[in-house]
Amino acid sequence: MDLDGTLVDSLSGLRRAYFQFLREFNLDGSEAEFDRLNGPKLPEIISALQMKYHLPGDHADLLELYNRLIDAVYEEVLPQPGSRELIETAANKGWILTLVTSNLGSRACAWLKRVGFDSLLQYRVCAEDVKRGKPWPDIHELALARSGCVATESIALEDSLPGAQAARAAGLRTFLVATDHKSLEECPLGVEPVHSLTDLLGWL
Repeated sequence: MDLDGTLVDSLSGLRRAYFQFLREFNLDGSEAEFDRLNGPKLPEIISALQMKYHLPGDHADLLELYNRLIDAVYEEVLPQPGSRELIETAANKGWILTLVTSNLGSRACAWLKRVGFDSLLQYRVCAEDVKRGKPWPDIHELALARSGCVATESIALEDSLPGAQAARAAGLRTFLVATDHKSLEECPLGVEPVHSLTDLLGWL
């Protein structure tokens, strides 16, 4: 299962970080662009922004700046409503739970430990574990390999279109937490939308 926007209520903070990052260069972003960039790894996001806006400076320096903004977000973000109940229920029913995130492993693991989720998620696959981020299937394929699970007997839980596309490409039954009509309308073929995490409790 995904982290940002799925387990952790971080999207509003990440949105602020995106706009703040561009404001450092006197640029205005857009909600549509932020949505498109929700899913890929941060180095890929930086490359896309650097190319589009011709940002000055080295890629590494831009990445460091953006990471500092995200670190500030993670000092205050909380679990998504229903996430604790969902993962505790799944763990109690014997599901093997794997975190699949485009976020940094150190940041993700620190947050999981802070909120008490770390003991419930047996495996983790993070940004630095794969060369290609979402929507490529690599991160979900590695999650299957690490956990010893097979795609036909597993499910993926994502909140972004690139994440859902990555999971489907890996052969997983995929649920998309779609909180608005736009998400429902753009839901990829074969992806099952849910309005909240608690919608999955009955299915489990």
